[in-house]
Amino acid sequence: MARVSRPEVHAWALYDFAYTIWSMNVLSVYFQLYVIKDLEAPDLAYSATLSGAMGLVALLAPLLGAWSDRRGRRIPPMAFWTLASVVATALIGRFAGLGPALALFFVATVGNQLAQVFYNAKLPEIAAPEEIGRISGYGTALGFVGSISGMLVALPFVTGKLFGWHLPLVAEGNVGSFLPTAILFGLFSLPAFFLIREAGPSGNPRGPAVRAARAGWREIWRDLVSGRYPGVGRYLLANLLFFDAVNTVISFMSSYCVQVEGFDARKGEVQVMLMMATLWAVVGAWIWGLASDRLSPKRALTLCLWLWVVVLLAAIGIRDKTAFFWIVGPLAGFAMGGTGVTARPLMAELVPVERRGEFFGLWSLFGRFAAIIGPLVWGGVTTGLVAWGTVRYPVALGAELAFLIAGLWVLQGVPDPRLAFAGIRQGEVQDGLLEENQL
Repeated sequence: MARVSRPEVHAWALYDFAYTIWSMNVLSVYFQLYVIKDLEAPDLAYSATLSGAMGLVALLAPLLGAWSDRRGRRIPPMAFWTLASVVATALIGRFAGLGPALALFFVATVGNQLAQVFYNAKLPEIAAPEEIGRISGYGTALGFVGSISGMLVALPFVTGKLFGWHLPLVAEGNVGSFLPTAILFGLFSLPAFFLIREAGPSGNPRGPAVRAARAGWREIWRDLVSGRYPGVGRYLLANLLFFDAVNTVISFMSSYCVQVEGFDARKGEVQVMLMMATLWAVVGAWIWGLASDRLSPKRALTLCLWLWVVVLLAAIGIRDKTAFFWIVGPLAGFAMGGTGVTARPLMAELVPVERRGEFFGLWSLFGRFAAIIGPLVWGGVTTGLVAWGTVRYPVALGAELAFLIAGLWVLQGVPDPRLAFAGIRQGEVQDGLLEENQL
């Protein structure tokens, strides 16, 4: 059995730490504020660029994944796309104008997301089957720590202060966050590139990866259409709907806090709220993980999504900054910690062990489509209703709430593998008792 203390495992988990520094600072906080507040561009400019980047990733990810499977080379392309993201992030704001900022953000996002294709594929190569969940949780936990650490490091470059203390740094505003974020992302990624070994090629290394990927996807779609794996197609649709809502809310929460609730990013108010929410996400990840084991992943996921419904209703209704901070922040963080923790195990239980890699690739593809649709809906609503002022933001949140409720409804039709297994076991016991009575 592999041990978690191995340097490879720590290096793999540390990349999650590095990735979430970028994800929190660039994707969730500062870039959208830079575009909307500093450059005075419409929300649609940011959301359309994000959707376009995710669309390109959705097209390239299966092909690059198949290529890496057949060549057995994951670290070099992972390093290449990480470097592309680091360089593009460092250059944001160094050229005047909205166009260069959006173009660099596009490259940074594509690079960051494509690097995840190779990063995720390394997990089963460095962990024994019985500890994949534990090591995945280790990476997730370090990721939440990375979110907080990244904001703490970037905050002085944005505000010139840290928790009210003046520091000998020039406050550059939102644009000041990008260079330190790029440096941290690159620095903490390095151990993964030097310590993680390659597993070697699978199958024929000279075979056409594009053809192999296309054949694999055709087989998966045939299985879904034929109903060979009950509930999988419905579950993928549910994921598309509720992750559309959850990921969009997470991505645009900082903008919502500033535009609607009156938080001041230059004073660090948004950053403090997000850090508090992230701390609650750490607690949530642990508790929802226990709930997933005790109740079943489907039951735990259903409860988590109902909590998200409460969070969105509270965010729409609360107009007091203090109440928003103490109610919506912790609840959103607690729910955020549980979504992936409960959704991933349910997918694993719905498909056969020998085909989990293929189906998780499809699951990831649906997640990319959710990342395309959600920002477009948000940007379309906030731009189309610009005459409504700040009211358009709660309306956009209401649109995401509709996606969330639709996802919950679709989820209810997905069979619970734990209950089905329990039914089989109970039937076996009853059959055994019947046979004993007959004897």
